[in-house]
Amino acid sequence: MDNSLSAEIPAVVIAQRDGTVITQNAPARRLMGAGRGGSCWNVVGGLKCAEGLPCATGCVGELLAAGVERSRHTHFTLTGQRHHLSCIPVDGVVVCMLSHGTGERPETYEDLTPREQDVLETLAEGETTHSAAKQLGIRESTLRTHVEKMRIKLGVNTRAALVALGFRLGYLS
Repeated sequence: MDNSLSAEIPAVVIAQRDGTVITQNAPARRLMGAGRGGSCWNVVGGLKCAEGLPCATGCVGELLAAGVERSRHTHFTLTGQRHHLSCIPVDGVVVCMLSHGTGERPETYEDLTPREQDVLETLAEGETTHSAAKQLGIRESTLRTHVEKMRIKLGVNTRAALVALGFRLGYLS
């Protein structure tokens, strides 16, 4: 296992309510090993050479019960370098994203329009496409277009990853 995080691509682990890891991206597998089927607090929390991780038995269920407004954002050190962990409950799962460094400003290509930021906020609140579109006074197809443009702009594949990156880049608090 390579105990380093890329500056460009964060390690992402997604766990279901009971804490079982259901998927992880390639950087997470390189960093933590194959964790699918294991418990999140052992996969992420068992990261060698890491200090300050808040992982504990049952933390995934606690985050889901608390809701998105209680997302956990923690600074930790890995092999002596400062990193950031975001654990965000989204659509019945918790998305854990480990990234190198903290407090980066978004790159110009990552700048979201005010409307895209509104859409991102409704997604972070757990709204469905239908309810978010209704809340924002736009058509569902328009909302889906905004989501797709943000996914391309920020280089993520899922809405959950979009929300997680939104927290990391400071669009969401």
